Amino acid sequence: MIFTHPCRLALSGKFPSVCAGTLALAFLIGGCAPAQAPVATPSPAVTNAPVVTIALTATPEPTPEPTPEPKNRSLTSGRVVPEGTPLRPFIMSIDNANGAKPQTSLMEADIVYEFLVEQSITRFQALFNDTYPAYAGPLRSTRYYIIDMVQEWDCMYLHEGYVVLRKPYRRYPGDLITLYLPSGDFRGFNKTFYRKTSAYDDFETPNGYKFRAKDMYRSSVHSLYYRVAALVNRFYGEHNAKECQRFNFLEDISYENGTPFTKVTLPFDNNKDPNWIQFTYDPQKNRLFRFESGEPSLTRTLADHGDTYVEEQMNVQNLIVQHVEYGSVEDDPKHRRTCDMIGSGKCDYFINGQHVTGTWSRPTAEDYTSYLLDDGSLVTLEPGNTWIAVYPSSAPLTIE
Repeated sequence: MIFTHPCRLALSGKFPSVCAGTLALAFLIGGCAPAQAPVATPSPAVTNAPVVTIALTATPEPTPEPTPEPKNRSLTSGRVVPEGTPLRPFIMSIDNANGAKPQTSLMEADIVYEFLVEQSITRFQALFNDTYPAYAGPLRSTRYYIIDMVQEWDCMYLHEGYVVLRKPYRRYPGDLITLYLPSGDFRGFNKTFYRKTSAYDDFETPNGYKFRAKDMYRSSVHSLYYRVAALVNRFYGEHNAKECQRFNFLEDISYENGTPFTKVTLPFDNNKDPNWIQFTYDPQKNRLFRFESGEPSLTRTLADHGDTYVEEQMNVQNLIVQHVEYGSVEDDPKHRRTCDMIGSGKCDYFINGQHVTGTWSRPTAEDYTSYLLDDGSLVTLEPGNTWIAVYPSSAPLTIE
């Protein structure tokens, strides 16, 4: 990603011949006896035995299993990619308020992080690397602890809105994120895109990058979209992200100590709805399907260069529940949360219908997060997309 050869030993032999001359000599020695009519004594037949070859075949050695060819895998999805493919993540903050659903292009993300924000609302951070959609959204604001997560990816990041808090929650994203679109030398990233000028995936025709959705039911705050592929094409440049092994990947991975499951329930901190977020496992499809408040979580996957879409239920290959400490920013009128993304904590992994446990670790902000099993080794995921629920350590987790 050996040949054996039998040994042969040839043994040959020849049977001896009996000579008639020996009998003739004995007759001459006895010549003084009375003369008698000679009696013909037949000579023994002279035989030439055929050559016999005996083949001794050595016991063949067992043929070793062929060594799998090493596969160059994406560090974000485990899919096989051509050698030399660079790591170039693009992370986008996506709204999950009721008015923002269904979101667009979540199924194209290699990883989706789900964070709590204010009240009983979560926000998605969609990481695109293997492919970049024509557009995604709706775009929404970020939080300081989300910036802590984005920092470790050494990537391009896009959001709409951010409040710098006092210490120790103060973060200046432009200083921490390599390709931070809302600042830096990215002139024109927020220019308006006009479909009548060019297609969503047209990189040649001069056009903008952001637009508002045409859905009549969406308010302005829940309708902002950006052309992801065009932004990467225009602004990523020669930068390649630092490569870090957060987890391993292997097809058909199975765990001896894994426990079968069919459903995972994640209420986060929603006391009014103990079944708020759920993932159900479909063994036929080997996928985890997401539900919210008892309803399928729908998402739109683009087709026809972005002009049409297919609506489907959000589903993933792997689910990671990363247990963290959430809190509250003191005296904050917006009731903003705190969240510790630096340190360590417990993890639950749901892979191929099996549940296994472990930990996560990120010693400092300059480090990256390692996702480990209980024995300290990196967890191995099934190649495909992964959902990471950044989950309150104090909240219950129900596994059926």
